Amino acid sequence: MFQFTGYLGEFDEELVREDVDFLVTSCGHYRLENRPVFETVRPEGRLDYQLLFAAGGSLFTGEPDCEARIGAGQALLFRPGEPQRYRYFLADAPDVFWMHFTGRQAERILAANGLEGRCFRAGLRGEYPALFERMIREFQLRRPGFALLCAGCGMELLALMGRAARQGDSSDTDEAMEEVLALFHRDFREELRVADLARRMGMSECWFIRSFKARTGMTPQRYLTQIRLGQARELLSSSTLNIGEIAAVCGYENALYFSRVFRKYTGLSPRAFRESRREGL
Repeated sequence: MFQFTGYLGEFDEELVREDVDFLVTSCGHYRLENRPVFETVRPEGRLDYQLLFAAGGSLFTGEPDCEARIGAGQALLFRPGEPQRYRYFLADAPDVFWMHFTGRQAERILAANGLEGRCFRAGLRGEYPALFERMIREFQLRRPGFALLCAGCGMELLALMGRAARQGDSSDTDEAMEEVLALFHRDFREELRVADLARRMGMSECWFIRSFKARTGMTPQRYLTQIRLGQARELLSSSTLNIGEIAAVCGYENALYFSRVFRKYTGLSPRAFRESRREGL
């Protein structure tokens, strides 16, 4: 199983906080890679809230003889004390993000965003993986203000999902672009070709690029570069990886080419950017 997780404490604790309005306590990203099935059963539920979002594939919730399928673009919400039972099957290629949260205003925030049921359709938006992954990194790095930043990301996530759930079904093109954006944020290290993506979405290259620009305001290549450079800035600011290692992590095989691209869009070389950030600490 692929796991990418972050916690407010040292491990996955069931934290309940009534002294704050809203607090994200942990989040993560799961994918099954070898194990045929993975099941979670909590007959008494948890003390906190739990949100699961299927970015790809599917998971199943409920008793084995009466399971409900949670497919890509859908979310599952468990409130405190609600029994939990859900399963992932390798054959369904589950790609699932999760978040635990608490706070005296948690229920009011859910209601304000129209998230009053257990299962809802949130769509496939590129912002979702980005927000989850930012919270995970913040929990792992634990820099000043990380808990407040994660709370903000968590509320933004609920607001975006609530908006999508209330807007109802979108067009086929909108759905396709949401899927592409999620793929960009998940697989930005890979070589992503416009021709291949257009074919996958059943579009011509021209229509794919036009639809992508209408959704994001930029070309697919520019959007991909923005994601990669955002990751590069994060690593240059907070990691001890050298420039070549950061280039590789961000999807650039050639460190010199990475440096040229970085300078073009930021005005600084990667080394100068790193030095400027460290001087500002």
